[in-house]
Amino acid sequence: MAAATEVREGFLCPMCMKDLGNVTMLQGHFEEEHSTEDKDVLQQLRGLFGKAKKKILGEKDEAYESSPAGIQSSVYTSPSSGALSGYDPSMWEPQELGGTRSWTDLFKAQRGAKVDRYVVETNKLIIRLDKLTGPDVPMEANKRRAHEKSVVQWMPDSHTKECPYCRRSFTLMRRRHHCRLCGDIMCDKCSQFLPYTFAKKLTDPAFQNQDIEVGFLRRTGSNSSLNSILGPEGDPHIRTCEKCRKLLERRNEQIEQRTNKPTVVLLYERLKSCVVAAEELLTKYMPMVESLSCGESMYRLQEAQRYRVQITKLYETIDGLSKKILNLGLNNEEEPSQKQLLLQRSIRAFATNFMQDNMLGLQALPSEEQYLKLQEERKLEIQKRIAAERQATFEAQQREKKAKEQREQKDAMQRNEQLKQAEARERSGSQKLAGWIPNESSHINFNNTDDPMIQQMNIIRSYIKQAKQAGKLDEVQMLEQNLKELQNEYLRQQRQNWS
Repeated sequence: MAAATEVREGFLCPMCMKDLGNVTMLQGHFEEEHSTEDKDVLQQLRGLFGKAKKKILGEKDEAYESSPAGIQSSVYTSPSSGALSGYDPSMWEPQELGGTRSWTDLFKAQRGAKVDRYVVETNKLIIRLDKLTGPDVPMEANKRRAHEKSVVQWMPDSHTKECPYCRRSFTLMRRRHHCRLCGDIMCDKCSQFLPYTFAKKLTDPAFQNQDIEVGFLRRTGSNSSLNSILGPEGDPHIRTCEKCRKLLERRNEQIEQRTNKPTVVLLYERLKSCVVAAEELLTKYMPMVESLSCGESMYRLQEAQRYRVQITKLYETIDGLSKKILNLGLNNEEEPSQKQLLLQRSIRAFATNFMQDNMLGLQALPSEEQYLKLQEERKLEIQKRIAAERQATFEAQQREKKAKEQREQKDAMQRNEQLKQAEARERSGSQKLAGWIPNESSHINFNNTDDPMIQQMNIIRSYIKQAKQAGKLDEVQMLEQNLKELQNEYLRQQRQNWS
């Protein structure tokens, strides 16, 4: 039996278990004696020997260092035997992911059941507490004791011989006491005392809004059960156990969270209201400072100065609140959590960025003397601008007048040229008339103020009339053609003048 459990140490051959003394002799023995064995086993052992040798000599294993993370070859000394062993990842295939299982549903079910149980138990305690502190509770000790037993059934004294909390046996000096909310038994040292004020806060919604410091009563070092309770003068209290105390305090914390906001929340709300007020003032102040800096009289300088003072005070308030949030809870014995510290630093960074973006770009207002000087400069600038505009308008009118005169001269020259051309055509036409010459003395005396083209058209009309009387149809047709051309040219010139 002893031989079967014998443990051997050293450089043992894995085939014949012979101790060779060192790594070199072990490797040589294995290659000579067991070269015909399985090649895979031989290759693995060769790698093991080489790594072990390098490990002993203090050399680095390049294959080990260059192998990917998670599949590196490891050479280590066995803590039990001191022998060297190794692992070659090339001998194994990558392992596939096995079966998986989600524990979320199980966790939710367990948590839901636990929360439901706490809620049900707490609601029972609140209902019983309301009955114990109601207006119908008798003041006499005997009747009150009977009323308390009617609210919840008390555990019989014979069911327990020791306190379930401190595990001390009940004696004549260490009496049994019952929890008025669940009926369990405990000793006087383990009893908790709930004041009526705290009970009212838990049961009466109207009492929850009152800012009164309430809670379970605290003990002193006195041995007397009556004198060991510290509370308001003569305030009645209810005896409870440790379990009921924890449930009621948890309900009180939930009420506090719903009704009272944490200090960091209150400070942040004040900071946000200051930020909103500063942004509203900035929207009014920026147009004012730009207008007043140009010397305009659209806004009043006193009103802008008042806005600037308000913005500066808001920036100081934001800076102070953000610093207070940053240092909140750092001087307490119990330091805030990392998430709360991160939140406080983020709020401080937000306030700092807001002040840098707006305070650095906040333009200064001009003084009274500077503003008056700017107004005078603006008046001079406006006068110069009006004078320049008037000069430009006058010059434009002069250019337009000159251009109009040039167009009229050009039109008059064109009309004179056309009149000459018409007279030449008339003379040439009258020369072509065979044996007929119009009587020029029969022309109508036109007003000299008439347009030359109109005079020429009237002359041609008189020629047409004479030709018709003389029965010269060819001459009539030629003269009517000349009249038509003159009329078209006259209408074209009139359209140009109108445009």
